[in-house]
Amino acid sequence: MLGKQPPGAPPSVRLGITGELSFAVVGTGRDTVDLQVHVLARRLEFESEGKSSLDERSRPQMLEHLQTPFFVTLNMQGAALSTYFEIGINPVAQNFLRSLVAATQFVMPDARQDAWEAQELDVTGQYVARYSGMQGASYVKSKARYLRVASPGGLRPVDPSVSVATQSRTLIVLGKEFWPTSLEGHERVEIDSKEGAPPIIGEGEVSLSRIAVRHAPALIGTLEARRKYLGHTSLATAVFVPVDPRDELRRQVAGATLGELATTLRGLSKNGTPDGERTAQVMGRLKALFLLEPGTAASVPGLLSGEKDRNTYSTMLGALSAASTPEAVRALSQVASDVSHATVVRVDAIAALGVVENPTQEGVAALRGVAASPDAELRGTATLALGNATRNALRGDPALGEGMLAELMRSATGPSSPEARALLIRSLANTADARVLPTLQQALQDPSPVVREAAAEALRLIPGPDVDRLVSRVMLEDLAPEVRRAAIFASSFRALAPQIPALAQVIRHDTVEAVRIEAVRLLGANLRQAPGVAELLAWAGQNDPNSDVRHTAQAFLSARPPVQ
Repeated sequence: MLGKQPPGAPPSVRLGITGELSFAVVGTGRDTVDLQVHVLARRLEFESEGKSSLDERSRPQMLEHLQTPFFVTLNMQGAALSTYFEIGINPVAQNFLRSLVAATQFVMPDARQDAWEAQELDVTGQYVARYSGMQGASYVKSKARYLRVASPGGLRPVDPSVSVATQSRTLIVLGKEFWPTSLEGHERVEIDSKEGAPPIIGEGEVSLSRIAVRHAPALIGTLEARRKYLGHTSLATAVFVPVDPRDELRRQVAGATLGELATTLRGLSKNGTPDGERTAQVMGRLKALFLLEPGTAASVPGLLSGEKDRNTYSTMLGALSAASTPEAVRALSQVASDVSHATVVRVDAIAALGVVENPTQEGVAALRGVAASPDAELRGTATLALGNATRNALRGDPALGEGMLAELMRSATGPSSPEARALLIRSLANTADARVLPTLQQALQDPSPVVREAAAEALRLIPGPDVDRLVSRVMLEDLAPEVRRAAIFASSFRALAPQIPALAQVIRHDTVEAVRIEAVRLLGANLRQAPGVAELLAWAGQNDPNSDVRHTAQAFLSARPPVQ
């Protein structure tokens, strides 16, 4: 049970059972023993803050969960390793039953000793237990220290900012077959964070007295027979009651209003450079507010009217994008389309609109509208954002995404201006869809280097070995050095090994210093990632006719950590 908690701590909970507990051996492995554990309760107490948490409906349900047989695997020394529960057993019941198993385990030493230590598991984590023999077959067990703590992701080392203090004493009397005939134990565990969170205190008491020993051959093989119907976890698994997502959102928002969070953001920029960590925290709270109260997003366009603090408007727009609700998308669309907002604010809104997780028809229409703007910055940002939005729409709303992709591919071959064609090619690249490859291949034959450069860059996100070969060919054959450099740039996003032969030719034979140095930089950044890289850099460091290229290659090699 949880002991008396300090103010602000989680509520105290007390769970107690009086009744019978049976352990039955149902199977053995090479170095393990499987037990069936069964609780029969004569009395059940379940209280929160001193008041019963069970009513006429929930009491029978809790009893049923606590009294459903489950299984435990021990090693040959007696340490409980893992548990098997029927699917759907209440998390509170599971945690209690795991704690009961942990409190009753007795771990033998490999050789007979009067005192020894053993590593054991319980729902808090992994700890060191100390045993000492007394008269006859009596032993005292205590918990010395915790080595690791349980988390939803498994056992984790104890964080330096967290202290886990334990006090425990268990008196165990063994029978001739080394199973306890009696057990009396009490323990207290206090988990205290040094970062200001209130401590969590757990206290437990267990008292067992053997009343019978009997053979139950009918239970042999029970675990194997039911294994596929059971959930299997480590004993050191704290099963958490599912949290209502809205409760977590409320916790993050902590009662703050949109205006209060905006004021906090403005305060973070008063001394020049904004506090990045605190800005990220406020952004998380804003996102939570937009998810908890979607209608709040409608106030953002008005709130940002005349806003000049970049940290404030950029953070708010980013939070809307992260929330990605229809209301948030509508607010972004309004800011992106409203000519009364400053261009820098609109640009941020357009970029945020492009990366919303769930694009809407309204948001896409806003991007299309701004993509026709006479303002080059707005037009370019919106066109690129359409490619990002297409990629997300293909994942979440295929019908919308397919239409957007087809529209972008048609548009990419239409404009007469090379700059306009290059912009649309870059938008296509943001879709990361393999179906754009024919359009990119056509663009690689364009007479304008500006278009070919954009097409070479666009290959970076298109999967497949055919694209690897195309990147290599552009790297070696295009007449424009800026296009060859773009192919090297595309290689930096792909697996490097297929590009090594082409990069070797670039380093040895390309006549343009700017191209060769880009190849050296790419190889230097991946010095240990592909075979032959160090040899190519060594060649460039000794033989390249340009001193900058030689020095760059030598710098990468000299910074390489020695091979162990």
